[in-house]
Amino acid sequence: MLDAHAHISFKKFNRDRDEVLERCRRAGVGVVDCAVTRATLERSLELSSSHDFVHSTAGVHPYKVARLERRELEALLDCIERSVEQLVALGEAGLDYHLDAESAEEQREVFKAVASLAREYSMPLVVHARGAEEEALHVLLELEVERALFHCYGGSLETAMRIVESGYVISLATNLCFSEHHRELARALPLESLLLETDSPYLSPFKGRRNEPVFVLKSAEELAGIRGIPKREVVRVTTRNARRFYGI
Repeated sequence: MLDAHAHISFKKFNRDRDEVLERCRRAGVGVVDCAVTRATLERSLELSSSHDFVHSTAGVHPYKVARLERRELEALLDCIERSVEQLVALGEAGLDYHLDAESAEEQREVFKAVASLAREYSMPLVVHARGAEEEALHVLLELEVERALFHCYGGSLETAMRIVESGYVISLATNLCFSEHHRELARALPLESLLLETDSPYLSPFKGRRNEPVFVLKSAEELAGIRGIPKREVVRVTTRNARRFYGI
């Protein structure tokens, strides 16, 4: 199976990253690791070059936009572009007005810059959109981005349907295991447009535990129960969808 979005390059895995990856290898779980800083990008590329089941993406998280000086943002974007041949996608990048609405204009500018890079290099784009799903979709259509994944989707079902009707895909994170809204999305959206992810180290399905990529299997189990189909079918289809999206 493939965890379609995780952050194993983050500091929260520094203590036991090798053990986490070994659990993935034993369970047959591949990982798409998303870097959002120059340091995590360097670490992610090291991981994907030394583990054949780890793949790297790189972007600028909306939360980082207001915290970085202009020269730091430009340096990060330049670093991402120089690494593009080693990446399976660009992003995550997008819009998040839930905790940081004051930087909305800067977020839009950076999102459009990353989306434009994805279009220029004909690469998939991983989108972070929270409280701005409709606007993010509008940007993608306006810039004619060919492939996009709305990761850790938590917006409305109506917008989700517009996303898949536009030819894009949606990833549900491990909060599927405890969120009724996400269970509703899982019940209603076409399986052919769904991917599964952990967004680890966040959104653990187990209270009090750090999330990790191997827990994506728990989401597969939950989705199988919601849809009334075998878990192996969920694993097969969502993994196929993820591999098709990332081209791996």
